[in-house]
Amino acid sequence: MPVAMITGGASWFSRETTRLLLAEGWRVVLGEINETNLAEVLGEIGDARVTGGKLDVTDLAMVKSFADKIFRDFGSIDALVNIAGGTNYLGMPRLPFHETKPENWDLVLRPNLYGTLNCCHAVLPHMIAGKRGSIVNISSGMGLRGSARMTTYSAAKAAIIGFTRALCQEVGQYNVRVNSIAPGSAESRWQPDVSKGGERLPPIGSRTSARDVANAIAFLISDKASHMTGACLDISGGTSLH
Repeated sequence: MPVAMITGGASWFSRETTRLLLAEGWRVVLGEINETNLAEVLGEIGDARVTGGKLDVTDLAMVKSFADKIFRDFGSIDALVNIAGGTNYLGMPRLPFHETKPENWDLVLRPNLYGTLNCCHAVLPHMIAGKRGSIVNISSGMGLRGSARMTTYSAAKAAIIGFTRALCQEVGQYNVRVNSIAPGSAESRWQPDVSKGGERLPPIGSRTSARDVANAIAFLISDKASHMTGACLDISGGTSLH
């Protein structure tokens, strides 16, 4: 049974991805910094093939310990899905860059960019040793086009795309694939109604759902995408067109 490690385990992206992977015969381990939210998701899914634990992706030692335990318990890490990140939980106002506080930059960069670097750094030795694996890094439409008053976040998400494209060139020889996804304005705990968004709605007529993103993740880590690496899938309903 293949094993997937998913960070940001209490997010709606993670919840929907887990459901899809269970249907396809995967075992899933969720890492999440908010243990209350994690317990809620684990209880909602209610499947013995899904486990989870506390994980702060900004703490490299914790990430390595988390990944090592998965390998000891199950013998492999076949997929890593880096979902942890975002900004809503920080509660910071959206400001022009020149009005932001430098001490707040790392509050955005560490979970969104360094969290992805930490998890890849911890998991890759296991994948390289096993000569197989797939990594999916969640970027954002803001990483493709940028967004005013979200400059630091845009920078972090753009860096994830560049990192993905560079890393795939290093690890392809080990049969490890690395891809990214750029969701649009998406369904989440903070914005659950995909029909709302006014003029910000994409051409397709609704915001990105968690299932839309989960479908892309499940595809990228499957054999159907066996010759895809370094790609960035735009799952935004056309938002990035304008």
